[in-house]
Amino acid sequence: MNQTPSTAYLLREVVRQYVRAQRTQASCGDGTSTVQCHVLNELLRHEALTQQNLVERLGLDKGWISRAVDGLVESGAVFRQTDQIDRRCVRLTLTQSGHERAITLDETLNDHAAEILECVAHEEHGEIRQSLQSLLNAIQDNSNSNINVLSVCGSNGSSQVPTLSVHTKSRTRAK
Repeated sequence: MNQTPSTAYLLREVVRQYVRAQRTQASCGDGTSTVQCHVLNELLRHEALTQQNLVERLGLDKGWISRAVDGLVESGAVFRQTDQIDRRCVRLTLTQSGHERAITLDETLNDHAAEILECVAHEEHGEIRQSLQSLLNAIQDNSNSNINVLSVCGSNGSSQVPTLSVHTKSRTRAK
């Protein structure tokens, strides 16, 4: 007897397979590790972060983040600067070459996502975008408030979350 997979299962399976496919695309072309690619990506979006900010944002062990940052500093992609107000705090920023690497990575991953979407009928793109935006809003709202998704969405699963501005790359893509 064939059962139709649940929406929750489909979401998990899409995310799992998508993340796996993105990891193969995220090599940065220069032997950069996946964790280093995540660090570059976060610093591209948030300009200056501490290592603790990266641990919290990426949900990874401090040791992994520390090794990734050390490698990026050694390669000249990331700059460490002691905070002028709180000398215990060290801010991480992208260098010019790190910014270029992060932009290239971002474009590579966006291009990969666009290639996947090309396999779906163009008429479905608007509905997919709306669904993805709703999921993104629910996840962000849930992670910002640290409460159960059911209390965010209500018992019927509807969500009244404001629209989010999404970072996009500078070049335009033909649709």
